[in-house]
Amino acid sequence: MDIDIVLDSQLPSAQLKELGLLAERHGIHAVWCASYLDGRDPFGNLAELARASSRIRIGPIALSPWELHPFRIAMALLTLNELCPGRAQAIIGGGGEVVMALDIPRQRRVRAVAEAIDIVKGATTQRPFSYHGQMYSINDYDPQWITASVPPLVFAAANRPQMLRMSARAADGIMMSDLSPGLARAAVDTVKAELQKHGRDPAAFRFNNFMAWYVYDDLQESRHEAKRWIGFRAIFREYMMREFMNAEDFAVILRHIPQIYAMAARNAHSVEGVPHRLLDMCVDHLTLTGSVDDMDHVIEHLRALQQAGCNQVALELKKHQAHGIRLIGERVIPALGRA
Repeated sequence: MDIDIVLDSQLPSAQLKELGLLAERHGIHAVWCASYLDGRDPFGNLAELARASSRIRIGPIALSPWELHPFRIAMALLTLNELCPGRAQAIIGGGGEVVMALDIPRQRRVRAVAEAIDIVKGATTQRPFSYHGQMYSINDYDPQWITASVPPLVFAAANRPQMLRMSARAADGIMMSDLSPGLARAAVDTVKAELQKHGRDPAAFRFNNFMAWYVYDDLQESRHEAKRWIGFRAIFREYMMREFMNAEDFAVILRHIPQIYAMAARNAHSVEGVPHRLLDMCVDHLTLTGSVDDMDHVIEHLRALQQAGCNQVALELKKHQAHGIRLIGERVIPALGRA
C-alpha cells in the first residue's frame, strides 16, 4: 500500500517544498495540498515542490466544479504536470468548506462531479477535445504547449454508492474519507464490480482512504489535537458513526455539531454537554491517534485498510509534519511492506 501525506495549504510554498522533499527521501508516494477556504491556492503553492522534486507525486485535494470550472481545473492541472513533469494529480469532489462558504447550491452533485471528471480527463489526454454535457461544455480545446509525456491522474472524492459507481467509469481512482476497514471493503467491492462492467482492470485502479494522523511524542498532545479537529471528520455521517456508537449517543453528537466544529478555532478539546467518552470514541474510530511508543494499533488499522483493498492511504499531518514524515518513512512503510 502506498502512503501519501496531506499538508495544509496555509503552509508557505518554501516550507511545503521542504516537507515534500523530506517525504520523497522517506519513500512517501505523494503529497496532497489541501484546498481550504483560508489557505493558499494549492496549485501555486505546489509549484516550488514540483520543480525541486524528482519522484513524488503532487496535487490538490479536493477541488469542486462549483468553485472552479472543470476547464480551469484541467488547465491548472496540466500546468502543474509540466512542472513535475508527469507526476501531477487531483481530486474532484462534490463537497468541501469552500463551496459551503460560497453558498453555492449543489444540485445534481453526482452529475456535476462526473462531468467535471470527464472534462478534466478528456482535456488532459485528448487533442483536440470537445465535450457537451448536461451541465458543462467545452469546444475544441487543443493546447500546443504540453510537453509532459505522462498525463496527470484524476481521482473522485467518493464514499457513497452513487459517487462510487460513477467514479468507476472515468476516474483513475477514488479518495474515500475516514472510512473504517469494513466500510472501505464494501466501497472497494462496489467500485470493482462497476469497473468490470466498464471493461476496466480493477488492478490498475487507485483505492485511497483519507485519514487524520495525530501520532506525536506526547500522547496528551496527540489526543488534544485529535479532539480539537474532530469536527472536520465524519461525525455527521450516521452510516459511519453507528458502526461504533448507539443511536442515543449519536443524537448527542448531532445536537452539538456547531460546538464540536468550533473546537478547532478555540484550540479546545471539550464541549459542554458532550461526554468526554463520546469524543474519545470518535477519536479512536475516525482518526489515527497515539504516541510513538505505542504505534501497534495505528499500524494494525492501516494494515486492515490494506487487507480491505486499499492500495493507497492519505495521512493528514496537522502538526509536527517533519516528525510525522520521518515516523511514517521509518516505521509505517516498512511495517506495511511486511503485511
